[in-house]
Amino acid sequence: MEIIPPYLASTDWLQGKVSSRSLKTRDYTRTLIESNSPEGMVLTVPIVGGSSAAKRLKPESLEISGHGDWTRIHLGAIEAAYGKEPYFVHLFPGIATAIEHYPQNLATLNVLLMEKMMDFLSYRDAIEEIKRLRASNPIRCSDIAKRFETKINPAHSFLEPLFRLGPDSIFLLT
Repeated sequence: MEIIPPYLASTDWLQGKVSSRSLKTRDYTRTLIESNSPEGMVLTVPIVGGSSAAKRLKPESLEISGHGDWTRIHLGAIEAAYGKEPYFVHLFPGIATAIEHYPQNLATLNVLLMEKMMDFLSYRDAIEEIKRLRASNPIRCSDIAKRFETKINPAHSFLEPLFRLGPDSIFLLT
């Protein structure tokens, strides 16, 4: 069984601090991003059948509703929150395309967005090297990760460190 990530998954989820078993179905439709309010801004993908579908269906069965103008709202909010970050221009176009041309199935969108984030990191190519570095110098790698964690809110979407720290965000995942 393939693990379905939440919509624009958080750093906490990617670090394994939030278990997929602890998530409710509706959590797969939501992400938290930076905003003017201290608690951040929740972005929710509308699903066919609304909250009753989220209560009775599994995440892999949810279909995205075309209701409302959610794609424009989400992209505008992401741009407002992170548009001035140094890596925004490099990652945002791919994320925007995936959201604008979303598939019918929510799980497919979530996996596609996760792939875009991991591809930006060159995760498959870089993770083994980072693991070897961590094995040979665990204190240094831990210090790097701790320093990076002070620059982000790990409850927010992993987009935050990607836009802010770029490929160095991979240190948050080891």
